[in-house]
Amino acid sequence: MRVSTEDQARRGYSIPAQIRECRALAGKNQAIIFADEGLSGDSLDRPALTEMRRRIRAGEIKEVICLDPDRLSRRLLNQLLLTDEFERYGVELRFVNGDYSKTPEGTLFYALRGAISEFEKAKITERMCRGRREKAKQGKILRDFHVYGYDYDRERAALVVNQAEAQVVRDIFRWFLDPPKDAVGLSGIARLVTERGIPTKRGAPRWHRQVVRQILSNPTYIGQFYHNKWSVTPQGIRLRPREEWILVACPAIIDHTTFEAVQTRLEKGHARVSVKLRF
Repeated sequence: MRVSTEDQARRGYSIPAQIRECRALAGKNQAIIFADEGLSGDSLDRPALTEMRRRIRAGEIKEVICLDPDRLSRRLLNQLLLTDEFERYGVELRFVNGDYSKTPEGTLFYALRGAISEFEKAKITERMCRGRREKAKQGKILRDFHVYGYDYDRERAALVVNQAEAQVVRDIFRWFLDPPKDAVGLSGIARLVTERGIPTKRGAPRWHRQVVRQILSNPTYIGQFYHNKWSVTPQGIRLRPREEWILVACPAIIDHTTFEAVQTRLEKGHARVSVKLRF
């Protein structure tokens, strides 16, 4: 069984509710509970599902009970893959909401239910993405992205400058262009900020060079926050074409001249850049 935040909001599912209904169908038979809470049904890489499949291959399970086919997976291809796997190991598959028979008609009905579930998921995702894009075009930042130097105002759906963190951001830019002896390069800056006892945005006591690089290359600090920049796919995270990005204005912490000087130096490695800083 599986539940996501979306399922709970849309259909009232919860792990305890699914367990009750599945136990009722199992009757007095001994049952082992496999539950993945808060995980996407698009993937088969889920801890409880993986453990169940392992025990099926080991011959420890003879029957699987789910609330619906989409509790196995949102994707029809994955549903069919799991069904075939269960059959190969002689495992009976049963659903609380509907029967599954191994007749041609039953197989067709099962595939149709899976296709409808996948279509429903795609439509919900499309509507949610469209709604988020429209709000972004209205100048709203839709959630807290934990950008160092800013706090998130939920009521206004906007970033507001955190003055203490903003000063650290200004120092990082200044140190990168005009490094003190104890803060040369990204690693040196990370070490200096750590030694000063300044935590990261998420409260970690130690800064890393990659965190410093992310700050130095983030256009949010010149007032340019971008929505719809990244796309999450089954293959990973990819950068969208620039024409699909949505610019949302926010308060600037760094001036454009300083930011561009830093980008030039990042691109050219350790080339010296002379620039008049304005903080």
